[in-house]
Amino acid sequence: MILEAHGLRIELPRGWSGRVFRRSQHMATLHAGDFQLPLEDGEFGDRSTERMPATASFLALTEYEPGSGLKPGAGLFAPRGIGLPLDPAQFAANCLAHPRAGQVGMQHFFTEAERPFCLYVVIAGTRATRRRQLLTLDHVLGTLRIR
Repeated sequence: MILEAHGLRIELPRGWSGRVFRRSQHMATLHAGDFQLPLEDGEFGDRSTERMPATASFLALTEYEPGSGLKPGAGLFAPRGIGLPLDPAQFAANCLAHPRAGQVGMQHFFTEAERPFCLYVVIAGTRATRRRQLLTLDHVLGTLRIR
């Protein structure tokens, strides 16, 4: 399935669900997961991660509005692009917006197409399951295009 809206495009594997939405006219958010996502959720998927199965993957790509000191390509948003493959060492329970048993997460702030974003990824399951999930996430994120 291809999701495309608000200058974001991503290809999701069979069995994944996702959506692209805007809470304001300036900032886009993309959610994707290998389980059925709830219809309403916040930018970082609080409801989605609360309902994640014991072995699941979720990603949120949230755009930030430049201004008030936030400048694309500078400071926290200095990295260009996501940088694949994802580093398993970046995933930890203390990186979760809402810590939940069995889940680990990571955040990566970056700029692409002069747009500042945060990539937030949550995975759940055993270490072996997480390795497989990271391979799939790398593939999915490799299809991401930002205009």
